Amino acid sequence: MDSARNSPRPGLRQKLIIGGIAAALLLALFGLSLLRERTAVEVQARKNATALAFESAPQQWLLHPREASEFERALQAGEVAALGVDGRLVLYTDRAGQHFSTRLIDCGFTCKNELGSRLGELSVAQRFALTDINVDARTAGQRVSQSLDRAVETAGPLLLLVLLLGGLVYFQMRGTLGGRTRLAEKPSMRFDGVIGADEAKKALRRVAAFMKDPKQYAAVGAKAPRGVLLDGPPGTGKTLLAQALAGECGASFIAVDGSCFSSMFYGAGIGKVKELFKRAREAAPCIIFIDEIDGIGRRSSGKESAGGGEQEQNRIINRLLVEMDGFSSLENVVVIGATNHVDNVDEAMRRPGRFDMIVRTTLPTAPERQQLFGLYLGKVKAADGIDTAAIARTASGMSPADIANCVNRAAAYAAEAGEAVVSQARVYQSLETHQLGGEVSNTKDLITPETLRRVAVHESGHALVAHLLDAGRVERISIEPRGPALGVTYVSRPNEEPLYGERELRARLAMMLAGREAELIAFGNASSGAADDLKRASELATSMIGSYGFGKTFGLLSMAGVPRELIGPDVQKSLLDEARALLESAQAECRRVLQDKRERLDALTEMLLGEETLSGAPLKQLLSGEPA
Repeated sequence: MDSARNSPRPGLRQKLIIGGIAAALLLALFGLSLLRERTAVEVQARKNATALAFESAPQQWLLHPREASEFERALQAGEVAALGVDGRLVLYTDRAGQHFSTRLIDCGFTCKNELGSRLGELSVAQRFALTDINVDARTAGQRVSQSLDRAVETAGPLLLLVLLLGGLVYFQMRGTLGGRTRLAEKPSMRFDGVIGADEAKKALRRVAAFMKDPKQYAAVGAKAPRGVLLDGPPGTGKTLLAQALAGECGASFIAVDGSCFSSMFYGAGIGKVKELFKRAREAAPCIIFIDEIDGIGRRSSGKESAGGGEQEQNRIINRLLVEMDGFSSLENVVVIGATNHVDNVDEAMRRPGRFDMIVRTTLPTAPERQQLFGLYLGKVKAADGIDTAAIARTASGMSPADIANCVNRAAAYAAEAGEAVVSQARVYQSLETHQLGGEVSNTKDLITPETLRRVAVHESGHALVAHLLDAGRVERISIEPRGPALGVTYVSRPNEEPLYGERELRARLAMMLAGREAELIAFGNASSGAADDLKRASELATSMIGSYGFGKTFGLLSMAGVPRELIGPDVQKSLLDEARALLESAQAECRRVLQDKRERLDALTEMLLGEETLSGAPLKQLLSGEPA
């Protein structure tokens, strides 16, 4: 039987704890009351008869106040029979048996022969009783008011501490995941509503089939999948896939994250795990989705003494493993874990029987990006005729979350500019912000016209050689500085195949060097603006010679497979010499193209200086040399 089912109910434990605290407080108050009564009895036993008479009913004297001068006259006349003193308060009885009270005047150190200091002498001379008393001269209302004030001052901090401790104990014993974990309604999302991720959806359909009819699998002895790990880059729709799985099979959906099981109380994390699975079993069929499951961490090896935090983490992981092992074949609960770092998930969780499947999510392809741009542009007021295919080709490497953010930022740009609709130019502006790492920088105000022309020539060289040598499709050129880049040329591949041919790589080498060559042709000298181009071209050239087998010196030998100790200075020199020769060949090719099409280079430069950004039909006309 599962221990989570046999554990005491949280409500009973809460009542027992609260009852124990209340009983302890009552006993403490009762003990204080008894001590106070006993102390009062002992004090009264040591009083004389005259003092007891005054203290037993002080109101008889307090209800007849007299001036201090009248009291002094009575003393001088010998009319006082008994007198009790409590500080400045005096209660006295005259020879006729009448009761009076007065307050002595304190005139400080300047007074001589003060009346209070002479009472002892007068008592002996006139033969009246004099005693020290302790009476409460306050009215009933004053006593109640001051008692309440004292109670608040004394018991207030204690009550606050009790409430705080009680609340903390309550939440600890409650073991709840709180508002961070709630049983959501059954999601309406389906696999058909998820764009892309075909490989992941195919793998999850088997889980959906089991959850729809678990008895069919159990009848033939097939074991149900206990858990699925979704592994992939951030923003690739792992949460959406989990919701779609729940929606596909009509299951309930509980979502938490890996840090949700952490707690300031030792042992509370285990309670959270138990409650999570208890909720899931009650709501079966149910999907438990744990986002960033690697946040739970890995168990310590035990070779070194683990601290309290590591011990608690080990216990949480162990509890999670026990709960997953406790699923019966028909409980119909599946755990979906999402992570960007599957290697950080504890190995015991990744073994078959717990997380049976590891499903990879990848970045969307160009057609999928086109669908995503169409989806999110449909949620804003977008202009008609936006070329989502061209935008998608430019947005290579963007996740669905990036695309959603890009469209939202484009809408914000349109709103800030007072435009009624989101244009394609705003989408490109947002795209450049994402890819180049910032808005148009204030460097633009510092660039001189000569430098701006050099940047325009540089980017025009990249675009023209890319177009004429078929290195890719030129989508857009911009000379607005963003981040560290003073200009940018967007070149997309005709397709996103994972393989590159030698001809394409040589064309891309020429494209990378074309900006610098265009500067040399137009100005007779180059600038530091080609530093990043040269770096990337050098990396590609060395890979082509040392890894791809495109060189003559090494032939089919790959430097990646050669032990490092065998790669000496001679081998390195041979590799660099042939890579340099490859770069020089690409340089000569792009120089030839630029010189042959010098008029197109100049026309593209002038248009770029006037417009700052070029794309679409005007760009294609200039690159192809067609008349406007």
